[in-house]
Amino acid sequence: MTLPSVCNCERTWWENLGPHIVLEQRAGSHKITFIVEQTRKGCVHACSVDDVCQLLSHVPASDLEALDTMVMRQSTRKQELVNPAWGRLAYSANIGRPGKKTIRSGPAVFLEAKDPTEVWKWAQNLRPEEALELNRLRSDGHRVEDTGKHFVFHSNSESIRATQLYRTLLHELGHWVDWLERVVRPAREDSALYEVLSDRYFSRPHLEREAFAHQYADRLREHLKAKGQIPFEKLSRGPAQRDKILNPAQKSKIRSQF
Repeated sequence: MTLPSVCNCERTWWENLGPHIVLEQRAGSHKITFIVEQTRKGCVHACSVDDVCQLLSHVPASDLEALDTMVMRQSTRKQELVNPAWGRLAYSANIGRPGKKTIRSGPAVFLEAKDPTEVWKWAQNLRPEEALELNRLRSDGHRVEDTGKHFVFHSNSESIRATQLYRTLLHELGHWVDWLERVVRPAREDSALYEVLSDRYFSRPHLEREAFAHQYADRLREHLKAKGQIPFEKLSRGPAQRDKILNPAQKSKIRSQF
């Protein structure tokens, strides 16, 4: 099964937007543009804009360097089937409506809308990294049923929020910090190094890059827990803040999950 592309559009499928709103918000001193897509029936954005800002306000400012776009995305059913994910990092994205001009470009973190009632399963012959992920999901509050042949996962809005806010978001930031340290900052002194360092970065084994991101997320999460900064109750955006929407024509067309 393949995902369709739009004619005359060079974007990756997850850079294409459906109905959405755009918000500008601050996480501490860091200005962030949020693009929030309309959810399909049964799906929610488990993390609010304010949740993400609250968490990012506790992240070292240097780790957010040049990262100023967050996309709360809604996959199609086909995309979710072919490429299921809690979220992803785009090192360089061109985000916009299919066949239309780009509205944001540059690095971005994407968090996916999810159906809290969805049940999914894994075969029991797990690879080591999958066994670790199963334990992480349990700790996030997902109920895991062992049927003898499969692990069956039962989620809810709270467990999805815990996964995306305290793990996925920090994990993707870990990838970004890895990129900053290995490519962006060294290339400042010699711009000719950029392509060489970029190729070297992506030639590293996938598991090595994942290990760095997991270690970053684990270390920062434990630090924030020790300081009492996480976990925190879900934060909701009120009517006054909704007036900050930059494209108000969308207000009547979208049900936002703030």
